[in-house]
Amino acid sequence: MNNSSLLHDPAFRILDLRSVHVRVPGPDYWRGFLKNDAAAAPAGRFQFSPPWRTVYAREVETALVRVQLADGTVGWGEATCPIAPEVICTLANGFVAELVRDRDFASPEAMVDMLYDAQRCRGYLAGHYQDAVAALDIALHDALARRAGCPVSGLFAAEVPAVLPCYLSGARAPTREERIALLHEWAGQATGAVKIFLRGDLDADLDEFAALRDAVPALTWWAADALWTFDTPALATRARRAFGDLSAQWLECPMLPEDLAGHVALRDAPGAPIALGEHFRTALQVEPWLEAGVVQVLQPDIGRTGFVMGRRMLHQARARGVAVTPHMGGALDVMQAATLHFAASAGFDLPCEFQAGLAGRIPAALRSEWKLVRGGFEVTGIPGLGVAVDEEKLEEFVVA
Repeated sequence: MNNSSLLHDPAFRILDLRSVHVRVPGPDYWRGFLKNDAAAAPAGRFQFSPPWRTVYAREVETALVRVQLADGTVGWGEATCPIAPEVICTLANGFVAELVRDRDFASPEAMVDMLYDAQRCRGYLAGHYQDAVAALDIALHDALARRAGCPVSGLFAAEVPAVLPCYLSGARAPTREERIALLHEWAGQATGAVKIFLRGDLDADLDEFAALRDAVPALTWWAADALWTFDTPALATRARRAFGDLSAQWLECPMLPEDLAGHVALRDAPGAPIALGEHFRTALQVEPWLEAGVVQVLQPDIGRTGFVMGRRMLHQARARGVAVTPHMGGALDVMQAATLHFAASAGFDLPCEFQAGLAGRIPAALRSEWKLVRGGFEVTGIPGLGVAVDEEKLEEFVVA
């Protein structure tokens, strides 16, 4: 699948590639939400918060990738890899750089397919290797758009909306009163849409969801994210029906990400649509899930898929009538901008996720031109991703 869909010259040669591990001090990813958990360790780089299975970083960490084309154009990318991003840097600076440097590629698709083929028979079909490829993919599209003098969304679409609708990802505050205050602030300044994270106790989660919804009537669009906490089809079925009764736009990640059979059992239950996708890296991974009909809303994470695989997933889903809107995970402004460009160029009916607590963390080093206004984001027309990287100021946050 090497034919390019870009509206501008897709051919390139990479002169240089390097990646840096960045750590940003300040409030953690959950903005204090995890600090009230007795299970959270008092020190260390990582923390758990049962019943969520995944580990979280205490400080925001990420991997940024810088690519320079043969004509001197520079682009930046970022992986959605908040845990052990140094692995991305090792891969990008060594193995991946050796494979792509000083080679002529007809298109970004040709490069991504070559990198996949280089390791597919060894089983590197997901995980950190594909995250490194995704970060390079984003950096490359940033550079190609800068070279063409257009925004990244302009590489894919001749026309994009003036304002991109978005929803707040989580009410990240330790008490219900503080969460309600945060949601009132969001509704007053931005949009009427929010997604709420569940904690694994279904009755308590339903009470929380209903209480927040009733307390903030200015928010009219609500979704729920279970973070894979419903471990049986029976519990997931009950949850799906209950959140459907509460008019949730979707129930995200209801069961474990490997459990296709469990999702098949959940498929025909009534209730809120099932949303999935952040754990997929490639179009090949998505195919059996779409074929089984278990996904009503597909959520590719561009910091894990890049634009190439993300747009392939988009085409796969649309061919089956499945709605798409991107997932926005734990990363800084470069990945966030890539997600917004992907959404703007695809013309989604659903709003795009926004991690407000991770945006603008280091404005002196990463200056984003994406502006949040009433209704969503003003879609930037600045060439590239719309994020300026000050490499000298970035050094303050680079982990040696």
